[in-house]
Amino acid sequence: NLINNFTSFFGYDYLSIVGDSFVKGTLNLDYEIFNKNHINIAANFANVDNKIFDNGEWLTAPDYSGYAVGYSLETFLGPIEAKYTWSPEVKKGVWFVNLGFWF
Repeated sequence: NLINNFTSFFGYDYLSIVGDSFVKGTLNLDYEIFNKNHINIAANFANVDNKIFDNGEWLTAPDYSGYAVGYSLETFLGPIEAKYTWSPEVKKGVWFVNLGFWF
C-alpha cells in the first residue's frame, strides 16, 4: 500500500524522483484477450520539483515520462500482474509484480 507519500512511476525506482510537489497523469489501457486474461498498456507523465505550484512549473511540458506493457490474470486469490516499465530519460527497464488487491 502507498505510505509516506511514495507514488509509483513507470520506468523509475521509487526513490529516484524527489520533490515536495508533483503533478502526475496516467493513461491506462486494459484489454481482456481471453476470459480473466488481460493485456495492459500504460503511460504516465509528471512534473516533479520543489514548489512547482509557486513558480508555474506545473504548467510546462512534463519532465518525466514512463511507459509500461503488462499481463494480468484474475485468479481465485485475486489478480496477479506483471509489468515491464521503461522510461526514455533513464533508458533502462524495471519489472513490477503485483499480487492481490489494493485496499
